[in-house]
Amino acid sequence: MNRFLSFLLVLLMLAAASLTVHKTLLGYSVIGNSKESLSEPVDTISVLEDGTMVVHTEYLPGTIEGYAGEVPLDIKIKDGVITGVEALPNVETPGFFKRASKLLGEWDGKTPEEVAEMKIDAVSGATFSSAAIINNVNIGAAYYAQTAVDRHTSIPVKLWVALVVTLAACVLPLFVKNKVYHTVQMIANVVVLGFWSGQFLDYAVMLRSFADGVALPGMLVIVVMLIAAFIYPLFGKPQYYCTHICPLGSMQQLMGSICGFKVKISAKVVKCLDWFRKILWACLMLLLWCDTFTSWMDLELFQAFQFRSASWWIIGAAILFIVLSAIVTRPYCRFVCPTGSLFKRSDNIG
Repeated sequence: MNRFLSFLLVLLMLAAASLTVHKTLLGYSVIGNSKESLSEPVDTISVLEDGTMVVHTEYLPGTIEGYAGEVPLDIKIKDGVITGVEALPNVETPGFFKRASKLLGEWDGKTPEEVAEMKIDAVSGATFSSAAIINNVNIGAAYYAQTAVDRHTSIPVKLWVALVVTLAACVLPLFVKNKVYHTVQMIANVVVLGFWSGQFLDYAVMLRSFADGVALPGMLVIVVMLIAAFIYPLFGKPQYYCTHICPLGSMQQLMGSICGFKVKISAKVVKCLDWFRKILWACLMLLLWCDTFTSWMDLELFQAFQFRSASWWIIGAAILFIVLSAIVTRPYCRFVCPTGSLFKRSDNIG
């Protein structure tokens, strides 16, 4: 019963965060301006008469704010190619935003997949507005690429492979206790779920699921991961996702297996570090509920797997924790990870 109540509490936490950060829940606008209907779902993608699809980043979770507030964009895509990026009204300082607006043509003629490979520098003197534009285009393009799966009613090969790897991690460890298999599964998690397909759970993904609902079949892998993260603990399998599926956790575990030496951390220090994780998690959740500095969701180290678009310091921090995991067992998972802390609340442990 305690686990079930903890599970419901976590769902309420995420629902509240979705409402405060994205103003939507399961695709419906619940908190918004007077022009938005309370009974109709928010359209994140609309279609123009000529077939051009428009991604409205205003309604996408995980978007980055500029210096003064939100920087909504409309990304126009036709025949799989970006034909224009339009800035919508915002509260940025006009002079600074005008400088940053020079970036809007950088993505013309690029496919959403190519956007993820691009490295674009911020405009000098308009760093915050530039960063918001760059990141929001990346998020909008990634969202289009993901939902394109559903528009074509087929799943790309990489997602099929990711689904197989995820299902294997969900089922086989329940019956197979072989160390060799476990190592192979960890490697598959890192290579397939991490670097190749970029399928993993973090706050941005979870809030997107709560805000927009789950779009199948494109989010089938994410659905399976959510089941492992939230439903498995109800049946006596706590932290199953973290232990058997998470690519960052798997990478730390693999690194730890190559070094026999481990730093001995006293019980008192471990307790202090655990309290640090709890306090950090509580503060970050409070920021979500207050709709303040919500961009921390995009700073979770899982983003390092998408190294072509991740910032250098996120990559550096991820490398630091991975190297440290050679002598300290899964340090990021145990003492920092906000996503893992949420799962622990769901498990009603630690």
